[in-house]
Amino acid sequence: MKPVPPAVVPALGITRLVIGTGMIIGPAGLGKALGLPEAEAKRAGWIARLAGAREIAIGLGTLDAWRSGRPVDGWVAAQGISDASDAIAFAAISIQGKVSPVRGWGMSLFALSGAVSEGLTAVALRRGSR
Repeated sequence: MKPVPPAVVPALGITRLVIGTGMIIGPAGLGKALGLPEAEAKRAGWIARLAGAREIAIGLGTLDAWRSGRPVDGWVAAQGISDASDAIAFAAISIQGKVSPVRGWGMSLFALSGAVSEGLTAVALRRGSR
């Protein structure tokens, strides 16, 4: 496995901060992206804010560990676990017919791709720190 380029870890942390902030500022956006009507997307906004707070926490932890020179592989693994749980949740609501199937499965696959790439990055970081 190739070493992880130095800019990857801060980019992952910053991306989490941006996504999380967007989810807190515009919580209906996730519901709209899943094809929910405006009113329903607004009612479901509280769950998007929870997810946004989680994203910000993981992003801050990643950046703090990176800045201070502590191991970051655990934080990158947490990002992968977070995305894997999102993939499962998006798949579940797609199966239940609560969202547009195309959008729900698309979001599920997108989250799954993040989970896989972050998992591989965490493994590469762990191997590189030995």
